[in-house]
Amino acid sequence: MVKVKDVAKAAGTSPATVSRVLNGVSTVNPEIANRVRQAIQDLNYHPNEAGRNLRRKTDNQLGPDFELRSRHNWEAKQRIAVKAAEFIKPSDVVVLDSGSTVAGMVPFIDEGTLLYTNSLAILQPAARRNLHVHLAPGLYIPEMAAVFGEETEAYFRNRKATKYFLSSARVDVRTGLWNVNHVTSAVKRAAIECANQVILMVDHDKFCDSGLAGYASLSQVNVLITDYVPTEFREQVIAAGIELIEVGQSSS
Repeated sequence: MVKVKDVAKAAGTSPATVSRVLNGVSTVNPEIANRVRQAIQDLNYHPNEAGRNLRRKTDNQLGPDFELRSRHNWEAKQRIAVKAAEFIKPSDVVVLDSGSTVAGMVPFIDEGTLLYTNSLAILQPAARRNLHVHLAPGLYIPEMAAVFGEETEAYFRNRKATKYFLSSARVDVRTGLWNVNHVTSAVKRAAIECANQVILMVDHDKFCDSGLAGYASLSQVNVLITDYVPTEFREQVIAAGIELIEVGQSSS
């Protein structure tokens, strides 16, 4: 039986990229996507649809659910979260978004820090650590483990954060930050507009150059924390004038 790893080897790419092509993700480099499709055809590969749907836990409107996002590139996300937490000072008013990478910061934030968030995945762990956490109002979306909507946007517009930590589904080096759903993007945009400093936390898989419709430009980001920027995107990221912090790849 032909497997995803066989297609990846034939196409000269990773199994994760093959999966993204199979799932119709638009952020894969077109040249690589064509190689994957050609390999699928040459090898006569047929995916197990039932297994794919069970593993994906995703839909076209919301993207992968929070649990699945949390597991992806977990070690890299942990290193990014540790570094991001170092930016928080006792006097800061901090907004944390609903991203799984951002949620990883909570164990490393000092007690007594004032936090605002729309993430229920952050709420309970933060409260247990004696962080002063406030939850934004809005419509709860279980797959995202967070609340969204006009109420949420208005809430963040009325909070003058010294630092806003966010993640993004994709970082298009030409068009900026991109998310699957416009409702989640609107909340992020509202928080970006009201923060003194915007700190973006993404792993290397999030970078692309696909001409996506971004909800915010890279120029609106002050600091970018990542494990590393892939070589093909590095020049454009540096040209954006962002403070770039790379925490390195895993040694394992």
